[in-house]
Amino acid sequence: MATAVFSPQQIAALSAPLDRAKVQTRSQAGRSLAYLEGWQAIAEANRIFGFDGWQRETIAVQCVSERERTLGSCNRAGWGVTYTARVRIRVGDVIREGSGAGHGNRFAEAQGLRRGPGPGP
Repeated sequence: MATAVFSPQQIAALSAPLDRAKVQTRSQAGRSLAYLEGWQAIAEANRIFGFDGWQRETIAVQCVSERERTLGSCNRAGWGVTYTARVRIRVGDVIREGSGAGHGNRFAEAQGLRRGPGPGP
C-alpha cells in the first residue's frame, strides 16, 4: 500500500491540539456539544496541505427527517430537517472516508405557512 510522506511541519500541525478559539459549542437536549465548522475545517486543511494539496468529495447525502416541529425555548412553530452525508478526503495517496449528520430549522414566518429549511430569522 502506497503511503504519502508528510513533511515534519504537516505532521506537527496534524498532531497539535486544535486551537480552542476555533472550536464552537452549542447546547442541545441538555448537553454541550463541541464542533468545528465546515469552513474552519477547510481552512485548516488548506493551511496544512496547501490550497491544491488535498481533495474532498461528497459521496452521498440523504434526507432522513423532514417535519414541522416546535423550536427553541419559546416553542415557536417551525420546520426541521435532518440529513446524513458521507465524504471522502484525499491527501496524496492517503484516503479517508467519514460520515456525519446535520440539521437545520426555520421558524414559520406566518400563521399556517409551511416553509422549507433555510437560515434562521
